[in-house]
Amino acid sequence: MLPATAIFFVFLVVLFAAIVGCQLLGFRLARQRRANGASAFGKGTTAVTGSLFALLGLLVAFTISGGEARLDARRKLIVEEANTISTAYLRLDLLPATAQRGLREDFRRYVDARLAYYANFLDFGRARIERRNANELQGKLWTDAVHATNAAPDSRAALLVLPAINQMLDVTTAREAALRTHVPLGVFALLMALALACAFFAGADMAKTDHPSTLHAVVFAATLALTCYVIVNIELPRLGFSRLGAIDALLVQARQQMN
Repeated sequence: MLPATAIFFVFLVVLFAAIVGCQLLGFRLARQRRANGASAFGKGTTAVTGSLFALLGLLVAFTISGGEARLDARRKLIVEEANTISTAYLRLDLLPATAQRGLREDFRRYVDARLAYYANFLDFGRARIERRNANELQGKLWTDAVHATNAAPDSRAALLVLPAINQMLDVTTAREAALRTHVPLGVFALLMALALACAFFAGADMAKTDHPSTLHAVVFAATLALTCYVIVNIELPRLGFSRLGAIDALLVQARQQMN
């Protein structure tokens, strides 16, 4: 199986070649029509072509803006998880000393599992195992916390410890939802179709000369392909170059503070 970076590169190359091919197809068809004495694609098509390019620009802006918003939401959820873990861990001080030792060990194992899940995210089999391990540790952590707060001499400890742990666990669901939230497939398919359609009409417009401009064809194809490549990387930050390592370090720091 190809690594994610290789798959992204193949996507970029294939899309670039498809856009160049559509330009050449548009150029050849338009040249044939002109050779037969007809205009390229009939009169009054400028408005249609302009509308397609305008729609392509609007769709690119929409998808990049939405992708950036989703990426920012993922960063905020990582920060929130690190904060809730640190808060819940500190509130263990409110529990009896005899109960703290086991709970602190549960916390360390849980955070280790969460870190391992995202560290092995591209290894889908290993990631599933780590996620299952983290989910099991969630149940154990909650059960042990309930038992510890019930045994605490001050009932107010439960009012502070349990909500903090509950919030820490709830964030994981939000992060899973964020991982699965992307631009609708139909919108991305429309973006690809518009890019190829615009490439076709750009090639047809070059038919006014005897030979298509290689420079313009390559620059146009490279710009569209790179734009779509960036959109995909923003939508799938853990698979592309839009890494979250700098933000993930906050969770690592929270784990280090537990030593």
